[in-house]
Amino acid sequence: MREFKAFLLLLFLLAAFAGHSQSFVSGTLKDSITNQPVYDAQVMLIEKDQVVYSDVNGLFTVDFGKTEKGTIKVIATGYQTSLIRVNSTSATLTIQLKPQHLDLQEVTVSGLAVQSRNQNAFHIETRKVSALNAVPTLTMGELISKIPGVYQAGLGMGISKPVIRGLQGMRIVSLMNGMRIEAQQWGGDHGMGMAELGIGSVEVIKGPASLIYGADALGGVIHYTDLTPAAVGFLEGQVQLLGHSASMGGVSRLTLRQSGTKWRYMIAGSVANHADFKLPNGKFAENSRFNEEVLRGVVSYTSKKGLHHLRYTYNRTVTGIPGHTHDTVVNYLDFQVAKQKRYYTLPAQFFNNHYLSFDNKWFFKRGELYVLAAFTQNRLIEYDEKVTIPSLSMTLRNLMYNFRYTLSGTNWKWISGVMGMGQSNLNALNASDLLIPNSSTLDNGAFTTFLLSDKHLNFQAGLRYDVRTINVLPDSIQRTFNFQGLNGAFGLVYNKDQFVFRTMFSSGFRAPHLTELLSNGFHHGALRYEIGDLTLLPEKATQLDVTGEWQTEHVSFILNPYVNYIRDFISLQPVDSVVDGIPVFKYSRVPEVYFYGFDAGFHFHPHFLHELHLEMTGSFIDTYTELDSSIAFLPQPRIQTQLKYELNIGSKFKVKELVLQHVWMGDQTRISFYETPSEHFNLLDLGINFTVGTKETIEWSVGCKNLLNETYIDHLSRLKNIQMPGPGRNFYVNLKYNIKTKIKSNEN
Repeated sequence: MREFKAFLLLLFLLAAFAGHSQSFVSGTLKDSITNQPVYDAQVMLIEKDQVVYSDVNGLFTVDFGKTEKGTIKVIATGYQTSLIRVNSTSATLTIQLKPQHLDLQEVTVSGLAVQSRNQNAFHIETRKVSALNAVPTLTMGELISKIPGVYQAGLGMGISKPVIRGLQGMRIVSLMNGMRIEAQQWGGDHGMGMAELGIGSVEVIKGPASLIYGADALGGVIHYTDLTPAAVGFLEGQVQLLGHSASMGGVSRLTLRQSGTKWRYMIAGSVANHADFKLPNGKFAENSRFNEEVLRGVVSYTSKKGLHHLRYTYNRTVTGIPGHTHDTVVNYLDFQVAKQKRYYTLPAQFFNNHYLSFDNKWFFKRGELYVLAAFTQNRLIEYDEKVTIPSLSMTLRNLMYNFRYTLSGTNWKWISGVMGMGQSNLNALNASDLLIPNSSTLDNGAFTTFLLSDKHLNFQAGLRYDVRTINVLPDSIQRTFNFQGLNGAFGLVYNKDQFVFRTMFSSGFRAPHLTELLSNGFHHGALRYEIGDLTLLPEKATQLDVTGEWQTEHVSFILNPYVNYIRDFISLQPVDSVVDGIPVFKYSRVPEVYFYGFDAGFHFHPHFLHELHLEMTGSFIDTYTELDSSIAFLPQPRIQTQLKYELNIGSKFKVKELVLQHVWMGDQTRISFYETPSEHFNLLDLGINFTVGTKETIEWSVGCKNLLNETYIDHLSRLKNIQMPGPGRNFYVNLKYNIKTKIKSNEN
């Protein structure tokens, strides 16, 4: 690991001192109706992560360096986001900004090209973290579950995992600024290894996306991107304190960002501590306590013809395991206790995650080269009965690379690349249990894709080939598994006036994981005894995804039906058996499964009441197989509604907005053998947001989650096995202090 870190540092320094030459593009921002200048708008040159603000006359200047072409993104309060393609020889620009009523065409970076969402052949859901946190969440899993088609499989308040269109675990690929996150995602009791610290937005691709993200992305891709850099010549930051009554805990966060014309940095840290969460009946979920520490650092440099980022994230989490028992006869009420505790007791899990990445872009006259090198390490230690002897102690290390070249024409792009990952999973010698054996995995893949753009039409097609080799090391059961797959994607999007029509046909494959092949033992955190199957085959998926969007000045509607056909599906099904009080689950092969359903969204911002925003989203998922039983862990039908009313009462002390959120989860009766159904429930959240100061230096909010103290059990909850309901009424207080200071730069 030391050698790899030194190699990354050497590459970064070489890139940093490659020289710098300046070329500037200036412009003026104006209101499209009044023709008045727009002040304090954020103008970003996307290719170089450079941000400036417009002055009182609407003027701005960005430094293109040696880059001949670029994309400028303009964000201004009260106006629609604008995306403009320019080159370094352009005359002074005049950009007309349209007043905002509905602005749903956010720019995406998860695809192969920077473009508006309505031009992307993949249907990408883009959400800002700040918007998803109108009523604050505790985990990233809870945060992203507000996106249509995305759910969470939770283990209390501290652990949650993403579920996209009924698929989860190894079928979901998570990326952080292009780096793949590998953190024992096969385990239902293991968190995502992600915190929202320093994250600005989340992008979700639903369904097979193996073309550009490699094997495993059968269910979809979740891409987390950093906060927008501070404007050139500014120090920006935020201090946040957030408290929750249900767990008598909270989180403290600090984020600082500073930018010069060449160098930029971000440093951030957070500490969270929570006791056992309170149930609707007034008791507490025993041993649901958890705490977390996170540290992030980013250093960026704009070189002669490129952009370079060196990033590091450390995440440490300690969580209790609620519902743990070895009793043959279990009384589930024993897990609901009268006294709330904070400090961990056995059983408990300790996670340590390290993420280190170095990514680079070099810009050429007609192309762009992207190179990523990354290293991640996940350490999991689980103590069951003795603090001196761990029941599980595993270290997962990953070394990744990604090379991608983009050749561009006037209205086309041809993108080709190779990527891969070397992975090792080692068990400590002092661990009492062995859930999966020591192993090494090698992934390699190559792809090529072509994008064609016209005035109203965008087309994308591509192919990808992947090879995966899994070696079970000799000290376990020596064996080698080889898997390979050829996949493709074809997409078309038509965009004219108020309408967008998008269709995407894509395929993917996923090799069986060692847990599915070789598991045979207790998985205490997931409350399951798991049994693998050596005869499992790679999963092969083919999805047809269709999207229709209609947007006017005040109304937006979207409908997204899909069908995902998966062959040799690997299903974890409950069986009619119990071992030491823990239910038995077995991995098995299902020859053919159809996942089908739809996501829908409606946004209303009436002309006669501009302060009101009504947003509704719905998701429905079902499956079809030739077997008598359905697929286990299928999410419930869901309708989410958010009503936001912008009050803006006061001046220095302003009551900014009122937010009311409602979630309806329908009955889930489409279940597998020995799986129990789930009843419908309703959750109501309320929040009031305030600002202090004319520049909104201080933001604070109060509110209540599960306002009606509903007793409910989510169908995907890992605590459903012990009939443990979710948290009861939870009051919160959220305080933010924003920092924005102009600084002097010593850069030449």
